[in-house]
Amino acid sequence: MRAAARSRRRQLLAGIALVAGGLAVARPVAAQTRVLPDTLDIGRAVRIALTESPALRITQAQADQAGAGRLAAWGAFLPTAGGSLNLGRNTQAVSTYTAEEGPTERLTERLSYTTQSASQGFRLQLTLLEGGRRFAQLREATAGVRAAQRRLDDRQRQVLATVRGEFLEALRRQELLELTRTQIADREVELDIAQRRYEIAAVERTDVLATESQLLNARIRLIGEQNLLEANLRQLVVSMGLPPEAGEGLVLTGDEGMPAGLPDIDVIVRTAVTSDPELAALEADRSAASAALWAARTTYLPTITASMDWGRSERFGPEASFWQFRPGDTGQTFGVSVSWNIFNGFLREQQNAQASAARRQAEEQLRLRRLEIERDVRRFGADIERLAQTLELLERDYAISRERLEMEQERYRLGTGGFLELQSAVGSAQGAETALIQNQYDYRIAWSNLVEYVEGRP
Repeated sequence: MRAAARSRRRQLLAGIALVAGGLAVARPVAAQTRVLPDTLDIGRAVRIALTESPALRITQAQADQAGAGRLAAWGAFLPTAGGSLNLGRNTQAVSTYTAEEGPTERLTERLSYTTQSASQGFRLQLTLLEGGRRFAQLREATAGVRAAQRRLDDRQRQVLATVRGEFLEALRRQELLELTRTQIADREVELDIAQRRYEIAAVERTDVLATESQLLNARIRLIGEQNLLEANLRQLVVSMGLPPEAGEGLVLTGDEGMPAGLPDIDVIVRTAVTSDPELAALEADRSAASAALWAARTTYLPTITASMDWGRSERFGPEASFWQFRPGDTGQTFGVSVSWNIFNGFLREQQNAQASAARRQAEEQLRLRRLEIERDVRRFGADIERLAQTLELLERDYAISRERLEMEQERYRLGTGGFLELQSAVGSAQGAETALIQNQYDYRIAWSNLVEYVEGRP
């Protein structure tokens, strides 16, 4: 009986797809370019999300930025080099003359003179000792890259879990919509029977009106289910990284299988706390905070720097060309400098306090996440166990209510059953089938949430 109902819903689904295809043909050419196929399964939805999701692209950009930071930390061990090239012309005019003794005299004619200069230089500088700060910064940058990569894995897992959950929610709405269409067809048959029996005075006019009212209520539910399905489809395609209009006319396909058995929660908890990418990211954050604390402590140590300079320069008179690229005066300089910041107004103390607080915060965030993972895994496991027990009862209740409905429909058609008994059976069957579908998808969604921790990586 359940299989027959599903067969009817599949036929209705095929009809919906054909109608959607006919409407697509009637649209303008510009509107026919679809990002998605007419039917979509959960695997295709996940693959599209992993390539199109803006959240993933943002996290990928952050990971790339962290990689550039590690490259800069490696570069701190290398010498810095710089070159310079200067060409200059200086023209001055004087109208006074100041002797070594006596007053300043004003010249009868202003005198002007011009000088030119050219210089080239190259500087190489290397930090010999910085108290280990560069090593600490390299460890911090490396931990930052590791954290960024694990956050990218975690974001992929989150996107995957979100798309799976929203796909199942939309699939639930699609099946409830199909169920409502089936109920409308049943109410139309019942209305036809009631009208025929009224024509032969076998039932009262109130029976016909009540049957028609139930048909109208079913059609009202159909409009509501259509709106909910459209909203869920828009939400799904947006989570996949596509525009909302990509969900118009989309039909979801899914298998009829249900997860079997009950999960071993203790094993899943042990797996989650060792393979969860968010935990790995938080552990990397803790390592980065420890390295940052060490870097802050090294600010109390001196810095030793060596530098070498090569240069050449020359001054020219106004008769020479301005473009002088081979000045004749040369010079070389080598120097070693030691600097030690003895007191800077407790700024180092502030940096050390902030770094120590950041490390403690990273440790507590890691501990909190471990507790949250165990809480969530055990909650999902309890939900699966409860829903599995409930489903067994709901399946039996649906079978009973469906058999009762078929018996009452036959009795009403033959005139041996009353209208109230038929409507009671209709309400029971509708409630049982709706509850069964709702719990089936609750069960699948609970498993999907749990699988997020079982897999560890997307």
